Amino acid sequence: MEVNNAKRAVSPAEPSTSPAQPAPCVLSPSHRLASAQDHFRHHRHQFSSVSTNSSSSKWSGSSKASKDSSYSEIPKPSARSETLLFRLWRRARAAMTDLNHYLKDDKGGFMYPAAYDVANPLEYEHRRYWTRSIFARDPVLSYDVEKGGALYPGPLPEQDSYVWPKVRHGFFSAYRRLFSLIFLGNLAGLLYVVMSFSGPRRLAHLSTAVSANLLVSVLIRQDFIVNAIFAVFALTPQWFPFRIRRWIAKVYEYGGVHSGAAIAATMWYILLTVEVTRTYARALHNGAPAEHMIALLILTWIPLIILLLILVFTIPELRRRFHDQFEASHRFGGWLAIIIIWVQAIVMADAIRGPTSLGKTLAQNPSFWFLIIITVCIIYPWLRLRKVVVRPQRLSQHATRLWFDTVKVGFCQGFAVSDRPLFEWHTFASLPEPDYQSCSLLVSNAGDWTKKQINQGPHKLWIRGIPRTGVLRIAPIFTSVIMVATGSGIGPQLSFLLGCGKSLKYRLLWSTRSPKETYGKEIMDLVHKVDPEAVIIDTKKTGRPDIVQITYELYKNMEAEAVFIISNQKITRSTVYALESRGIPAYGPVFDS
Repeated sequence: MEVNNAKRAVSPAEPSTSPAQPAPCVLSPSHRLASAQDHFRHHRHQFSSVSTNSSSSKWSGSSKASKDSSYSEIPKPSARSETLLFRLWRRARAAMTDLNHYLKDDKGGFMYPAAYDVANPLEYEHRRYWTRSIFARDPVLSYDVEKGGALYPGPLPEQDSYVWPKVRHGFFSAYRRLFSLIFLGNLAGLLYVVMSFSGPRRLAHLSTAVSANLLVSVLIRQDFIVNAIFAVFALTPQWFPFRIRRWIAKVYEYGGVHSGAAIAATMWYILLTVEVTRTYARALHNGAPAEHMIALLILTWIPLIILLLILVFTIPELRRRFHDQFEASHRFGGWLAIIIIWVQAIVMADAIRGPTSLGKTLAQNPSFWFLIIITVCIIYPWLRLRKVVVRPQRLSQHATRLWFDTVKVGFCQGFAVSDRPLFEWHTFASLPEPDYQSCSLLVSNAGDWTKKQINQGPHKLWIRGIPRTGVLRIAPIFTSVIMVATGSGIGPQLSFLLGCGKSLKYRLLWSTRSPKETYGKEIMDLVHKVDPEAVIIDTKKTGRPDIVQITYELYKNMEAEAVFIISNQKITRSTVYALESRGIPAYGPVFDS
């Protein structure tokens, strides 16, 4: 099978006749890993020798050495003194180099291992061109791994601009635009309240703004609200203008509303705390009676500390490193903050009610009703907490299938499971049975919890709330799509493809290690059932492939309108950015819940 050679090709190649146009190479089935490695080391040594000779020619011209022949020493340039100014200049140059690399690179720091780092990269049935990363920058054509070498059209095009895609699809993503819309609207409202009101009226407006934003941040995370949002936007007809459908498909980034409202609530609460503290200090200075002020002051400062602690754990780096603490701060810290705010609202109403009864004063306060709705939203999922029977079906040492015979789910829905309901929850997309009266979850080894489920085979697990709709629910608003999955991401894809039937034109791409051995014949039969021409890549034979390049080829070949990917966080974000920065609509989970 012939493959176009490129600058970074790992397979052996004949010396090119022209440096601009490398000659094509032929991969023989008899090639071994050792010969590929030796050839690579040989060329790397030659390149190193050429570089050394060319750099040293400044001082002594050509320098050839052998064990039998002597040669004169190459004079070395005088060493530059390591002054403070020189070190600062050198560090500045390194910083500028890093900045230039960032602006001109779209790999997002994610690199797949090179071919010579993977066992037996050339010993598989269908050869495929190797690249170092998931983004093919070399002008090469690749082959369909499953179909034995059917060419797909074209290399991945270069970006039109290096800076603008990072601004447009990174800094100004749909998630951040929703966040900015909520936060800036609140900022304008805060300035209006500060400039227009004072005294008790300002306190009342600040309290209302805090509770209103907390209500929005809690409501947008409720399962029934999420399901309603997807149900409405999924009704978008395919004859709508493509640009509008492309915007609507971003509805799954609704998490920007949650984070924007939560941070806005904290902003309002900081001002509320300042106002309460100033009022207490003024009353203390004037010798006025302050029966409620000390209690109100304490009840105001404690939630502020809790809210700031929650925000600290939402910092991406801390959230990744201390995920359990992040969940605990959100759950227990949020509950404690709401309880204290309830007490604070009652104390504040009692302080300002005058001759009016406490109940009437509370009923006239919007914050009271907002807090009731917030409390109901928090309690409701726990009212549906139940322990259900699970039938584990171990597929391999890397994957298991958990059957729930009593759990009903809908189209493109999943739910969270736990063996310690107060401390950790893990959400999975479900594989519903044809009657939607039972379902199963596909679990692969991705951490301590999943490894425990694979090895021990749970017989009972906790679930709560109602099943929640996922990102793939919005795919039918397009006429044709490319569905991409890696590893156990095939579970959500199968759930969607089994339910959508033939109402959508699609092609499935699945990259995983030893698919049949890991996930079993039953899953493989389902994959071939939903798409007989699915592209399945066994990474044990081929190594990790260039997902973006293959997806682009399928996208062009199918004349698709969009790409949907289900994978881990790093691959999903990198792939979505690489495609969108080249004008290809791509969608995947945002991993913000």
